[in-house]
Amino acid sequence: MKPNNRESRHCIASITEAFLSSSLGAPLFILDPSQDLEVVFTNPPARRYFDLSDDPSCHWFIEKWPKGISAQWRQAFVEQVRREQKSYQLIPEAIQKIKASSQEMCFIWFDAQGASFIAAVILNSDTHVLGNFEPKAIQNALELGDFYHSILDSLHDSIGLFEFDDQNSLRVVWLNERAMRYVSPRTSVEGELVSCLLFDSIKSSWLGLENTLINSTESVSCSFMLGREASDNVFEIYFYPVQLLNKSKRKQFIATWYNVTKLYQKERAETQQRQDFYNLVENSPDVIVRYDVSGRRTYVNRSFELSTGLTRDKAIGKRPLEYAGIGASAAKIQSNVLKAVTTGMPVTERVLIDVKGRDNVIHEIRCIPEFDKQGTTTGVLLDARDFTDQELAIQQTENSELKFRTLVENSPDFISRYDLNCQLLYGNPAHTKLFACPIEQMLGQTPTQLITYLHQRFGHSAPENVSILEDTIKEVICTKLSGECEISSPTALGQVFSYVSITPEFNLEGELSSVLVVGRDLTELKAFQEKVNYLSKHDPLTGLPNRVDLLEKVSSQLRQTSSSSYKFGLLVIGVDHFKSINDSFGYEYGDSVLKALALRLQTVVPKSSYLARIGADEFGILVAKVIDRIGFSFEAARIREALSLPIRVNGQEIVVSVSIGACIYPDDAQEIEDLVRYADSALFAAKSSQRGSICFYSNELTERAVERMEIRSSLRSALKNREFCVYLQPKICLNDGKMMGAEALVRWHHPTRGLLMPDLFIPIAEELNLISEIDMQVLDELCRYLHVWQAKLLPEQGFAVNLSALQFYREDLLSTIQEVMQRRQCIPDNLELEITEGVLLVHCEHLSQKIHHLKHLGFTLVLDDFGTGYSSLSYLSRYPIDVLKIDRSFIRDMNHSSASQVLVKTIVSMAQNLNMKVVAEGVEETKQAELLSSYGVKLAQGFLYSRPIPIAQFAQQYDLPTPN
Repeated sequence: MKPNNRESRHCIASITEAFLSSSLGAPLFILDPSQDLEVVFTNPPARRYFDLSDDPSCHWFIEKWPKGISAQWRQAFVEQVRREQKSYQLIPEAIQKIKASSQEMCFIWFDAQGASFIAAVILNSDTHVLGNFEPKAIQNALELGDFYHSILDSLHDSIGLFEFDDQNSLRVVWLNERAMRYVSPRTSVEGELVSCLLFDSIKSSWLGLENTLINSTESVSCSFMLGREASDNVFEIYFYPVQLLNKSKRKQFIATWYNVTKLYQKERAETQQRQDFYNLVENSPDVIVRYDVSGRRTYVNRSFELSTGLTRDKAIGKRPLEYAGIGASAAKIQSNVLKAVTTGMPVTERVLIDVKGRDNVIHEIRCIPEFDKQGTTTGVLLDARDFTDQELAIQQTENSELKFRTLVENSPDFISRYDLNCQLLYGNPAHTKLFACPIEQMLGQTPTQLITYLHQRFGHSAPENVSILEDTIKEVICTKLSGECEISSPTALGQVFSYVSITPEFNLEGELSSVLVVGRDLTELKAFQEKVNYLSKHDPLTGLPNRVDLLEKVSSQLRQTSSSSYKFGLLVIGVDHFKSINDSFGYEYGDSVLKALALRLQTVVPKSSYLARIGADEFGILVAKVIDRIGFSFEAARIREALSLPIRVNGQEIVVSVSIGACIYPDDAQEIEDLVRYADSALFAAKSSQRGSICFYSNELTERAVERMEIRSSLRSALKNREFCVYLQPKICLNDGKMMGAEALVRWHHPTRGLLMPDLFIPIAEELNLISEIDMQVLDELCRYLHVWQAKLLPEQGFAVNLSALQFYREDLLSTIQEVMQRRQCIPDNLELEITEGVLLVHCEHLSQKIHHLKHLGFTLVLDDFGTGYSSLSYLSRYPIDVLKIDRSFIRDMNHSSASQVLVKTIVSMAQNLNMKVVAEGVEETKQAELLSSYGVKLAQGFLYSRPIPIAQFAQQYDLPTPN
């Protein structure tokens, strides 16, 4: 690239300054005759001569120089110098004003590529050689400048001249060819902003550099990535302030920059490596310390600070003994450090160190000497690693091995090890005991040989599967996977069954080395499993098969019968009122009743049939062959009659009745699930219609079963919504026909099914334990009416409400009744509480106290359903009963049974003797009323007088008020 006129001026100035400054120490400055003799350059001697700053621009001097000379003088002066080419004159007056001097000056005219300049030299006693500076010499200097310019373009370094513009932005003046390669693909960048040559990511940093340069008179260096696009090329740039023929007086810099990318990358890698090593050492869990040859610390890492509690400023420069922070082991550590210095060999030792928060921590201390290039020891690097956990792990491992050996040697399991040829390597004492042979004689034997020996020893022939253990071991060796099997072995105490687990064992190289065999005695477990299997299919109370076993028998019978013309039947027997027995006498008494019934059934059920207990109070009988429904019903009736005979329980006789549901395959059902479900439905129908009856399945029962499920699902919501209502059946005086009270009965106003009678929902409520809540709702509603009736009622008019047997087993019975009475503001004068006979048959002090407490509160106590099912009357003398209600079953048979008449007479006579009133319920015929009146009965209730009617209607009928 050839320099233009402006570049020539810069180059000439550079060469002139370099050349003349080195050849002559005289002050030199260059004038531009075309610009009123403007000073465009001064060399250092000239700046010193005029006491100017080192700034080559010399703005102050340049401003003063031309203003002191007239235009006429300047014109004459320029013409003289151009004509003479070299002229000697005294220092002009303008210069004298600046620097008082009368010295002579030499002015030389020279041309540079079409531009003319005047070189001015101030002469002194040392400048007698000035005659050498002829115009030809100046021309030679210019040619030398061209040579230097070529050299600059050929250099590998980038060189450029830059100057600030009026906006203090740095612009390019000139670049050598090497510089042009890095900053622009164009042929020229003269006058372009430097910031436009840089990529965006460093522009902000560059602007900061420009601010530094504009305010600097010294050289400046920095590192930058240059170019218009992002690059990995990193350059080191040096800026030198200059003033080269600068007519504009702007600040200029010569800049050189060098590609230091590789050096930068190397230094960055080394820096990162040093940082990585530093981070590694700083964050190492080991304590790392560096000592000099005198044993003083020169570095400690963070783990040292955390472990000792010493900060670095306290630890650095100290020997271990001077400021240890590690307890009594400091002397040992100092000794090992100095030993490593003197011997030049590493020293390793485990010591106990007191660290922050912990005492006697085991550390492995390694003191490693460090050397310089000549092999001289320069220091010691100490590494301390906490081996406490490892030591504890080793101790735990040793303890575990000891425990394992103890466990194996004392284990009841027989444990043995076999090699890959199935030969015995080891057997624990249990193994030795099993085979009753010293271990020395068994070593090297195969499992088949050992088991065969065992059978022969006890006089048994070896079983067919004698090799099962050895075969399993071989399979484990082949597959390298665990295996298991069961073996049986004869012993002096009998046959022993063992579960054997076989596990492959591998050495450190991962190769199969042996097989571990662990056998556990399963003899007791097998016996237990057989017992569990028995219990899973048998009832523990009666010893009879249970429902699960019966279903299996039914399923088996179903498969057999399906291929023949035979039928079979299923009977489900339910004990009537069994819940009352439990509630009245307790569960132990109920269990005794069930066992007595089971024994009775075992005597009457033929061997061809299958008997089982299938529920709390239910038995099932599978009758293998059924000819027809009539014969099957006779069999059911025979069983029922056998169970109706008195049974002895706890020293007393008791009579219970049973209901029976019957179903026949394939007439009624073809699937086992349907057969059992239909038999249950038939039993429920039998209990619902009349206790002690037999009912065969029909399609109608399925509909009733669905109805029953619907009732079960809606009972709780009925209580919540108070859908139960009270009906009253009046009690009538047999003498004059007047109403003498009533019995409260419950009905259910079902939202979709209408009015439901008690026999549909009371049994289900008892099953769900909801009967007590229903009783309390009935009591609450009756008390609501009694509150407004009390003023009009006679003392002898009693209104009775039933209390179920379950109520008396509730702790809150008394408090609940009292709470209802108080809330309804009702007094007990006209309120009667009906108690079933079964409640009084239980001789329980707690229950007796509740009954006496009710009597004490003023309630009239009525014994309901007297005479049904129980033979003991001793309880009548123990409880304060006011009224006996003769059960409707006795009343029903009075017209045609003299025995019933005698029984009724007896009950009435007994009640009168005990000062009890008598109420006869279920009176439906006039003759029954007449007989009862003749026996002395005063009160009766039944359809003869009135059916139960809603309580509001009752109030209207008997002119009683209705509550709001």
